[in-house]
Amino acid sequence: MSVSSAAEEAMGPMGKPMLETIASEVKNHIFSYLPQETLLCLLLTSPVLSEEAVVLLYHSPKFRSTYRFAQFVTTVSHSRPYADLVRVFELSDRKEAEDRANGFASWREWKYREIPLYAAKAPPKQLMEPKKKTYKGTHPGTNYLFNKTSLSMPIGPVVHVLAACRNIRQLKLNFGGLTNDDLIDSLNYPSIAISGMVFGSDLARSWTQGSADVESVQPSFLIRHLTSLLKLEYVHIRNAPWLTGEDVQSIVWNCPRLIEVDFRDSGKVMQDQALVVSGKTANWEIPWAMKGSRKECAATLPAGLASESLATVSRGSEREKH
Repeated sequence: MSVSSAAEEAMGPMGKPMLETIASEVKNHIFSYLPQETLLCLLLTSPVLSEEAVVLLYHSPKFRSTYRFAQFVTTVSHSRPYADLVRVFELSDRKEAEDRANGFASWREWKYREIPLYAAKAPPKQLMEPKKKTYKGTHPGTNYLFNKTSLSMPIGPVVHVLAACRNIRQLKLNFGGLTNDDLIDSLNYPSIAISGMVFGSDLARSWTQGSADVESVQPSFLIRHLTSLLKLEYVHIRNAPWLTGEDVQSIVWNCPRLIEVDFRDSGKVMQDQALVVSGKTANWEIPWAMKGSRKECAATLPAGLASESLATVSRGSEREKH
């Protein structure tokens, strides 16, 4: 059999590749086994395959670095179709220092991408961790001007994601390094994001504080937007010293579909601890810093809040029905 005849057999009706002509359900099953890097390649293959791959790509995105996370934030915060595809949002405490140790650009290089002096550089040739491994990828390289800057991620990008991606079912945040951000309310800085907000971390150039109403927002600010996710079923917030009992109460009672929570290793040790008696031993613990069902977590909260909170859940369920 000649090469040309073999190629013709691999083609479907009208000369189209078979992969494009098979049923969408079959393609989705095949694509579900592919890593994220391969799905990205499929986006550039053909319009038909792109439509199938983008659904899986945005269902539960993974981020190689804070630079990639910043790119994702820009996309979903300005495009409702992409934002609505996100079902699982997972963000670990990836320190900016780790990116820089390997020579990778971070969220700061993305923020200043339109300013050549501060933009990302060529990809690194070698990874320092682990064991000085040769790198042949295309991830942008770090800008040396940021080597001594603050290492933590500001709260603004995370709030943008929660405000835009209204179909999130699972939320997994495992970090304690979030820093405060500036919420800017000024006609000089209009928002084009779905959230309708502008943060200091959004602006590549400095702003004149006298011409804008600036409010400093802490990490707990994101709880307000987390509790607006009416389809949320699983909430895992680990290693978050900024999380408080009031935040946990708000999550437990304002997310009508909530099934499971995980708040282990969160909370302030001296502020949120309580004396917990188990058998013949008593230890100082944070009662709500646990993993379990929504009901189990609610049992650790003050009993006096239950009746008011249950009413809140009922109202939330009614809003969802409408």
